[in-house]
Amino acid sequence: MIQRLSNIVTFQSGIYEKPEPSADTLYLQAVHFDRTGRFDNNVFPQLKLNSKIERHLLQHNDLLFAAKGLNNFAVVYHTRIGKAVASSSFIVLRLFENAKQFILPEYLAWFISHDKKVKLMHGQQLGTTIPSINMKQLAELEINIPPFEIQDKIVRVQRLREHEQKLAQELETYKDKKIQLLLSKALK
Repeated sequence: MIQRLSNIVTFQSGIYEKPEPSADTLYLQAVHFDRTGRFDNNVFPQLKLNSKIERHLLQHNDLLFAAKGLNNFAVVYHTRIGKAVASSSFIVLRLFENAKQFILPEYLAWFISHDKKVKLMHGQQLGTTIPSINMKQLAELEINIPPFEIQDKIVRVQRLREHEQKLAQELETYKDKKIQLLLSKALK
C-alpha cells in the first residue's frame, strides 16, 4: 500500500525558545542526535514548563524530522527520555489514530530517513544558505507501507545494523588506544 504522508500524519513546526534557569523540560535540537538519529542521553532540560511550552509537548511516538541542514533524519520520540519539546529545526509528525492500525512509527521514521526523494527535496531550493525541507514538500512524500510483519523486520534489522556500527566504532577506538599504548612503550 502506498499513502501520501499528509494522509497519515499531522504536521507541526518545532518552536524557537531561549534556555531558561531552573528548567524542567528538554528542548530537543538536531545536535542532540547523531547522524543516524540516535539520541544523546547527556541532554539536560533547558526550558521551564509554562502554558506556551505545554502546547508543544511531544507525545509518545511522535516523529521528529530534522528539516534543516544536509543531514535529514526522522526519529521516534519516546516519553522515557523525559518531557520535551522540539526546536524549530524539526517538523513534528503525529500519526492519525486510524494510521496506527497499519504503520509502525519506527518504520515510518526509517522510511523517511532512507527515502531518496527526501534527499532530492534539497534540489528544489533556490537562494538559501541552509537547505531545509518544508512541510508542504514533506506532505507530498509517498510512503510505501508493507504489512506490519515486514515493517517490524525492517525496524529490527536496522536496529541490529546500528548496534553493529556502534560496536565496530568502539572496537576501532579500543584498537587505536592499544596501538598508541604500544607505540608509547616502544619509546621507553
